[in-house]
Amino acid sequence: MPAQGGLLGQLLQSELHPGVSFRIERTLGQGGTATAFFATRVCRDGETPVVVKVILPRLVLESGAQAETIIKKEAVALGRLNERVPPTPFVVRLLDTGSVQLEYFGRPVALPWIALEYVHGGAEGTTLDARVLHALHATKTGFDPTRLSRLVDALSRGLTEIHAVGVVHRDLTPGNVLCCGSADTEMFKISDFGIARPVGLQATFGDAVVGTPGYVPPEQIGGSAPVSPASDVFSLGAIVYFALTGQRYFDVNSPTQALIAATAPERKSLLASATLAPELREREASCQAIDLALARATAPNPADRPQSAAQFAQSLLPWLSSEAPSNAARRKWLNSLQMLQQDAAVETHFSVRHPPGQDRLLLGVDWNASGNCLAASTEGLVFWDGVRWARVTTAQLDAEPRAVRRLSASSWLVGCERGRLVELAGGDVADVNQAPTHGALSALCGNPREFAIVVAETAGEPPTLHAVVARRWLKPIRLDDAASISSVTEFDDERFLVVGRAREGGCYAARYSPLDWEIERLPVPDGRALLACSSSPPLGVAVAVGTDGALLRVERDGPRASNVEGRPDFSSVAIDVLGNVHAAGAGCLWSSDRRRGLHEEWREASWRAPFISLLAEMGLVTAVTVDGGVIECRSGSLDRTKAAF
Repeated sequence: MPAQGGLLGQLLQSELHPGVSFRIERTLGQGGTATAFFATRVCRDGETPVVVKVILPRLVLESGAQAETIIKKEAVALGRLNERVPPTPFVVRLLDTGSVQLEYFGRPVALPWIALEYVHGGAEGTTLDARVLHALHATKTGFDPTRLSRLVDALSRGLTEIHAVGVVHRDLTPGNVLCCGSADTEMFKISDFGIARPVGLQATFGDAVVGTPGYVPPEQIGGSAPVSPASDVFSLGAIVYFALTGQRYFDVNSPTQALIAATAPERKSLLASATLAPELREREASCQAIDLALARATAPNPADRPQSAAQFAQSLLPWLSSEAPSNAARRKWLNSLQMLQQDAAVETHFSVRHPPGQDRLLLGVDWNASGNCLAASTEGLVFWDGVRWARVTTAQLDAEPRAVRRLSASSWLVGCERGRLVELAGGDVADVNQAPTHGALSALCGNPREFAIVVAETAGEPPTLHAVVARRWLKPIRLDDAASISSVTEFDDERFLVVGRAREGGCYAARYSPLDWEIERLPVPDGRALLACSSSPPLGVAVAVGTDGALLRVERDGPRASNVEGRPDFSSVAIDVLGNVHAAGAGCLWSSDRRRGLHEEWREASWRAPFISLLAEMGLVTAVTVDGGVIECRSGSLDRTKAAF
């Protein structure tokens, strides 16, 4: 590979952040404007996997200094997406920029580069096209309506953020949508968002068409109108049809074919596709409404389209129900994941993302699938963005936070002192719900707009469970036999697992049925307390861990209590989508799978503070200590990542 092949193994120095460098590990691929490398961001606080894209020397030589000017201008604009804490989760984050000197056919050239967030896709694939193909293989259909709703919401929100800083993507395709997580945690991120092909590159680098046939709007091909946010709406409409059916909305291979197809009056119908999910096929009126929405989004004249991604989403989302996929489809999907897991490489990589030892202490933590977390701490709310901890400045919180629970990719539920239950969306207060207590809400689970429970603690009194259904509080129940409650998790649609320390000493566990106002004590293992619990309602399993190796597994056929050999002290636990259990204590990580019970995977004696929370996705486990240390374990081949150019 000319010029850039010499970058392998080199350290690129950040021009924005002194002391930060990027170690180039290997080549991911090359596109029309850039070469992408897998790299490691290195600084004194830890190491972070990233993608570094280096502009091709040919383009730099053809345009002179203007290429670097355009790149930096767009980097500054898109860097504004990171100014808010938390940043938008629906756009691959820009982390750094710079330039590197290389020799190209005997001529020295300064190549602009950018460092971007690395997205770990897991077994289902990193790109949207890979995940749609996996869905076709696993279930014989495209995305079900619920999954498509998450996709449309994520992409419309991401495009809204991009357009707000004056950038038009111009090449939104299934290959440029990166994915992470599975099932309810699945996230979609827009990549290649105008950096490798920013506004102005077409004029700078000649008359070549910028965009992918089948997704590029006619104005980008024929110049019939200025490129605008409506141009990205056209691409989004084509993506929606592909996600629903696994087929291209415009089956074309060249710009000329694309122009003819985009300006033709006919559009494909969902009901004509044999791979449409049965949950949607059964609703003919919904299919016809979606057909109309897609036709409007891909109208030849930009003025006839929705003028924003949000308007397009509003025309589409009401026709997508919240029904879950059929049990048969879910079983096929899970079986396909298990097969992929068996075939995946078993190599494991551990890396310190952030060292322990912060002065602040974390009280409650929850994650999104991209490895970011919101935490209630002794200094208020803080956010881990994968690179650093940052304060969340929310003046409207009006009470000290104690517990956090993720509601969606961009919204969080925060339990506070004085019984305040606060919903945050994009770092802003979206809703405040006052529980019928003045105690501290120290643990919580669910969504108050639907069904949720919270644990209230008041000094000198037993802990109390409060349930809220559709924002209406039910009669609370006081746990006179519990000294403290440390964690709660959903077991099924109507019951929750509650764990902690019993008043008489030892572990405490109970199954709570708020609608029946019942609390059922469960048998417990030996130990001083159960400190954490996690669940997978689709699999019908919940797990709790605690001191002295305490392990409680609750399934539909009943609970099973045991103690792990060696009786290690566990402080956190998580279950991945396949039901594998991951637990952690001070300086150690443990995992189990279908073949083995809990076994130690990592130990470091210098990490003395206990882990307070775990993120467990397929092939990815991230853990955080109470003093802010972050360790990450990646299993399988990192080469599953596909870079978008």
